[in-house]
Amino acid sequence: MVAAGTDGGPLAATKYHRVASRVLGLANQLRALGVDSALQVPTLVIAGDQSSGKSSVVEAIAGVPLPRSDGTCTRCPTEVRMRAQPPHPPPPIQPQAGGAGAAESPAGPADGDSTTGDAANKGGAGRRTPWKCHIKLCRDYDSDGKPLPKKPPEELFCTVADKAHVALGVSAAQAVLLNPRAAEAAPGGARAFVPPELGGGGAGCQTGGHKPTYAEKLRALGTPASFELAFTPNKVVLEIDGAEADLTIIDLPGIIHDHSQGPHLVEVVKHMVKAALAPAHHIIAMALPAGLDPETQAIRLWAREADPDGHRSIGIITKPDTIPEDAHIGCSKLVRLVGARGGAASRAANSSAGAAAAAAVQPPAAAADGGQHLLRLGYYVVKNPSQEQLAENITFEEARAAEARYFAGHKHWRPAMAAPATAQRLGAKALRDGLSALLVERIEEQLPAMRTAAREQLDAVRAEVAALPPPVEDARRELDALLWRVADTLAAHAQGDSRICGDCDFYQRTTAHYREYGGRAVRAMPAFLVGTTLISALNKADMAMHGGAEGGGAAAGGSRDRGAGGAAGGACQQQLQQQQQQRAWDEGEVDLASLPGLKAGPHIKTDDDAHEALLSDGEVQALLAGHLFPHGHMTLGEVTAVLRKRLGRELPGFCPYTAMEELLRRFKGQWRDQAEACLGEVAAAAHALAGKVVLQEFSRYPKGVRAMGAALSRHVEGLVEGASRRLEQLLGMEAADVYTLDTAHLARLQAAFLARLKRAYVRPRGLDGAELEEVESLLSQLTSYGARFATFDAAFLAQPTPVDGELLMAASCLAYFKVAFKRVQDAVPLTIRDALLGRLGSRAELLAALQQEVGDVTAAAPQLLDEDVELAVRRQQCTDRERRLREALTVLNSPAAQL
Repeated sequence: MVAAGTDGGPLAATKYHRVASRVLGLANQLRALGVDSALQVPTLVIAGDQSSGKSSVVEAIAGVPLPRSDGTCTRCPTEVRMRAQPPHPPPPIQPQAGGAGAAESPAGPADGDSTTGDAANKGGAGRRTPWKCHIKLCRDYDSDGKPLPKKPPEELFCTVADKAHVALGVSAAQAVLLNPRAAEAAPGGARAFVPPELGGGGAGCQTGGHKPTYAEKLRALGTPASFELAFTPNKVVLEIDGAEADLTIIDLPGIIHDHSQGPHLVEVVKHMVKAALAPAHHIIAMALPAGLDPETQAIRLWAREADPDGHRSIGIITKPDTIPEDAHIGCSKLVRLVGARGGAASRAANSSAGAAAAAAVQPPAAAADGGQHLLRLGYYVVKNPSQEQLAENITFEEARAAEARYFAGHKHWRPAMAAPATAQRLGAKALRDGLSALLVERIEEQLPAMRTAAREQLDAVRAEVAALPPPVEDARRELDALLWRVADTLAAHAQGDSRICGDCDFYQRTTAHYREYGGRAVRAMPAFLVGTTLISALNKADMAMHGGAEGGGAAAGGSRDRGAGGAAGGACQQQLQQQQQQRAWDEGEVDLASLPGLKAGPHIKTDDDAHEALLSDGEVQALLAGHLFPHGHMTLGEVTAVLRKRLGRELPGFCPYTAMEELLRRFKGQWRDQAEACLGEVAAAAHALAGKVVLQEFSRYPKGVRAMGAALSRHVEGLVEGASRRLEQLLGMEAADVYTLDTAHLARLQAAFLARLKRAYVRPRGLDGAELEEVESLLSQLTSYGARFATFDAAFLAQPTPVDGELLMAASCLAYFKVAFKRVQDAVPLTIRDALLGRLGSRAELLAALQQEVGDVTAAAPQLLDEDVELAVRRQQCTDRERRLREALTVLNSPAAQL
């Protein structure tokens, strides 16, 4: 490495320097605040291949030696902030909260005080500012390379007063960044790794003890190949006071094309470098070895991608001595490349040194050689020491003197230096002055836009902060408020109060479940097959309550249409039959032998055919299911079997009541399954609603969502169990007893069903108009003999049949279940609504459920309302960003920024 030197440059004494110092000081303050990217503060980044001589260029610009051959010099960015005069007074930057002894050094001129700084600069024009380098750690990323939610202040690692110690300090600082876990675990944090020569080590510097020294700690980290991280985007910052020029540059890791740990690290470096080249406010300084075609270098290709017009790219030709002096073509081409000039002056400077530096950044007008693509900011050439000279510890002054002799004695460069434009492009000092002038110019141009951007971004982040929910101050009060909102929202949904819950979806969904229950309960009713006629307990009006009315009408209507077609042909008898069939559908019965449009219809002629069709014919089953006819039935023969089984010592004409009870038991108990299914559906809807409401109200608090969700789930399960017990009690009572107080209504229903059953059994012939008149005349004559029948049906039903007992039992069964159905069809939904939904939003019960889940609610409240990490991080990011933008505006509006 280049040994330390003390030479000072004349640029520090100029009026231009005072302006440059203020401008670059402002930029450094904005970088320290972490808003340089957001406000697009112009920044110089230097990049190139690992073997391009990039490190030597940085050394030549900064005048300090950097680490070499230890494997760390290219594994993290290094930001070098050069200041001819130290800032005075220091800006108000917060100290790093961390390791013992950590401290912040000044980062730029004080906000709002340019007079003092200028006075200091003027006063220092005649005296040399002591050289000093503050080495800092800038941690903006975690160990995975992701940006931290809050930008921590830069941490002062050490202060170096001897240039010979800079490389040692930088090596230690980079080792800390590449081993974040080890540095965090070490007593004292990063400061524990400061070399003893630079003020670190503490007691470890003592001799004769067993405490580890810095060297031992560094060895404990292993070789660079075994560090925790191969590369990191976190930066080592060098703040150099007493430098030869005011300039800030960022040295990027060298581009690699292979790595012993795998090709993925090549991509890591590529991504890091390309990310630094991409921003439009970054000025790209490319280190390009002279012996290679610059247009084929990876950095040149990447720079062209980021800056296709070359407006912000500078080429720095290194190792010009690799082209032999007698290689006339190669040397001449390089001279023409560097000497190509054109265009107007970039900016009028306030001094001769400033004017010369500004002139040094003039853009070349056109290609100097063939069709080669040139850069608008041009090229510089630097001649740095060779490896042999570095091994001999050549000093910085000796290196620069050797560089000057090289250009002055070279047969191609010596005549080219006669042109001032070319002379201002040769050597490290020309490069340093030109880059400084360029950076100052770009920052001055960007100041108005930076102020505007800072104001706009500050307004935007303030709006975002205002939109974020505030942090919790009183956890128990907030928890109670959330709990009440959950309870009230659940109660509103259960009652269908859209004023609170916004919609009635849940209420409508549970009502649909009740109707589905009603439909299933209808199909669990008794039905009797008499001949080929199936008779149900419920009629069309009863089924309409559960969505089955229109289906029956439609099917009957289809029969009427087909019957009407026959009537058009004169088949009046067929029309009459269709009308009678329609009335039968409406009453809740169907003659399977006369069903129109069924493949099985013509084959159903006997009661056995009908019974077989009900059991096995899918078409018949589907038709009846669509009309909510019961899915089970009994034949008249089965009723006879029940009756005969129970016959005892009864006199002829009497039916045993036990037979009636057994017949009722055949159909009892089926509603229990339907009711439990309905409760299960409503319970599932309640669980889903509870989860939705909890997530909606506790969305900010993941722990609260889990605890309240578990408590509410247990609460709902308890309500479901209670509702199930009440349904079991209700339906168990219905199944265990046979009772109704409305005997008159039961008797009317019994008579009506008996007439329908007997008609189905006897199957009387239909009478036309003339026959009806004749029957009415006969009935009138019978009246005179004491036999009074109001209608033909009354006389018809009076005749005995061999199965009068069975028909009466079936009629009584149908009548009783119709009465019982009226009780149960509303009782089941009412029970569910009362036992489950009516208590779903109970504040007291929800609080009790939460207490059962977490114990002491007051003690658990702070933990339950621990915010979602993403929300908390976002608020922290916004708050931190607001603070930094507010401070940035103060800096940008200070007198020091009014240039």
